[in-house]
Amino acid sequence: MILAFSGDPFLATRAARRALQSRGFRNGEFTELAEGLNAEQVAQLATQTGLFGQVALLLDFDAAFKGQAGVKPRNDTIKTLESVPPESLIVIIDLSATASRQKTYKQLGEHNHLPTPRFNALSNWIRQELTDAGLRFEKDVPETLADLFGEDLPGIAAEIQKLAVLDEMLSNERVRIIANRPAARDAFNLIEATAKANAKEALLICQSLLAQGEAPARILGALSWQYNLVARCVGLKEGRAKVDAGLIAQTLKIKPFVAQKALGLAKDLDEKGLKLVLNAILEADVAMKTGKDEVWALESLALKLASLFQKTP
Repeated sequence: MILAFSGDPFLATRAARRALQSRGFRNGEFTELAEGLNAEQVAQLATQTGLFGQVALLLDFDAAFKGQAGVKPRNDTIKTLESVPPESLIVIIDLSATASRQKTYKQLGEHNHLPTPRFNALSNWIRQELTDAGLRFEKDVPETLADLFGEDLPGIAAEIQKLAVLDEMLSNERVRIIANRPAARDAFNLIEATAKANAKEALLICQSLLAQGEAPARILGALSWQYNLVARCVGLKEGRAKVDAGLIAQTLKIKPFVAQKALGLAKDLDEKGLKLVLNAILEADVAMKTGKDEVWALESLALKLASLFQKTP
């Protein structure tokens, strides 16, 4: 049996491991192959079924096959999977699987694509996670967690596990106190500082967040979440004579005060300016994910955003 998972790194990886666990394989009872895996190795291990009981393999294609050099080895491995014994359990993590590879995985077995939930989908995902954990909560708690964590899915999942220890009805205020995360709370302050082209203030906010123990990646996640709202406000402004916070809140399903702040930042941005801002955020994200200095990536982003707004009419 071949099961493939793609999409969001956290969701796809978690689903892959859960697929193994649901079939009776705990950690240590399956072979995990990542960097260095090849077609011959997979074929050899997969054919051991019958000699030592059922074989289970977890193949991390993203760690094993990188760039253009990884295309042929990956294709060779996928070709090998066509002839593995049907009783072998092969679980594949291929986060960026193309439509063609997704089709191939469906032909070989099953494929599950789990995209990163955003906006309303994120709140719905959090609500389901809370429900699955058996928590009792007020209706605005999912939105509160989304506001605090942005798209940091591992952070949200870990926070929900922490909240699960409490045997109480969770309120918006209670969740904010327990989470105690300054990153999202100060994200708009950081955005407003850069929007005012105040590089000094932006750097001071970054340093304050870091001093409070916030990881640069989480600050960037909160920043990205808020700018996603700003981007959607810019989109809603197009072709409309007037856009107010009420329309923004209703359309984006966010709190009125959040809509007011997002709209205030969006009023001075057009599509061209927004593209420059989002490109800067993307560059910082790539830098952090490719081993560059995370603190410098965050601080240089703050400086770059302040510079961009200084040049924006």
